[in-house]
Amino acid sequence: MSNLALIPHSARSGIPAIETVSVLGVSVGVLTRHRATALLRECVDRGVRGWITYVNIHALNLAFENPWFQLFLNNSLFAYCDGQGVRMGAAMGGKHLPERIVMSDWVYDVCELAVLRGLHVYLLGSSEFVINKAAANLKEWYPDLQIAGTHHGHLFDLDSESVAQAIGKLNVDLLIVGMGMPRQEQWILRHYDRLNARIILPAGSCFDYVAGVKKRCPAWMGVLGFEWLYRLAQEPRRLWRRYLLGNPRFLWRVLTGQ
Repeated sequence: MSNLALIPHSARSGIPAIETVSVLGVSVGVLTRHRATALLRECVDRGVRGWITYVNIHALNLAFENPWFQLFLNNSLFAYCDGQGVRMGAAMGGKHLPERIVMSDWVYDVCELAVLRGLHVYLLGSSEFVINKAAANLKEWYPDLQIAGTHHGHLFDLDSESVAQAIGKLNVDLLIVGMGMPRQEQWILRHYDRLNARIILPAGSCFDYVAGVKKRCPAWMGVLGFEWLYRLAQEPRRLWRRYLLGNPRFLWRVLTGQ
């Protein structure tokens, strides 16, 4: 990953400085969902280009083990807390993160902003059925939303190049990429120079929820930090390693700094 382009720190000079806390070497913005939306609006209004990332336990584990991933997170326009585990890790270091911001909720604020500012949005990720259903739902909820295009995220190398070039010709304002960590971040870095998108938003499995093929956990479970358990019950084969091995590993690293 060393040859991949990274956004220069100077690009963040276009937006106001925000308070951050460091969790396992990753700078996480001290943000509410409302403030994150305001920052996104300022990025758009000032013509800033770059990406905005979410940070959860899985992201921090990946960053701890992969220097390129830590660089990706720390070179974001801003990174927001997506998980009670991250809030807990910050609190154990005497720091405070006000709330978790989940992309499958925040995406609706993003779409409202896109409508208000007349922004062109491109949706990339998940399966062809899911991405088309997600786009259809968003258009139903936001009739004035300008969706410049969609494409599924099951891409091979040749497909990736052609899709990146096609997106680049559209000069989209917001590119939402939902391929899961770290694949979506790798894809963004590999094609960043060709995408010509103003703001890129990694989105994980967001489209599955927008399309309605997955259900969000009950609100009380999210507040108590048990969303991971709900997701594990839904997809044990895919997620058991991330949660049953990753969560204890994260806790050990926070406690020991290793």
